[in-house]
Amino acid sequence: MSVKKCSKCAELFTCKHEETGCWCEQVDLNIEALNYLKEHYDNCLCPACLKAFETQFSAKLPNK
Repeated sequence: MSVKKCSKCAELFTCKHEETGCWCEQVDLNIEALNYLKEHYDNCLCPACLKAFETQFSAKLPNK
């Protein structure tokens, strides 16, 4: 486990860096959302920013 800085808000948060059991596995993002994140951010987002992104992006998608 490591400490990272959010690419969006600069908040520090813990990350298991692609290990199973990380908090980010609970966030439901489709491939379109994941591609957007890769294009616009250099690294991970903190739990608050990722959850806000999930909510915001999901609202823009039909049938979700």
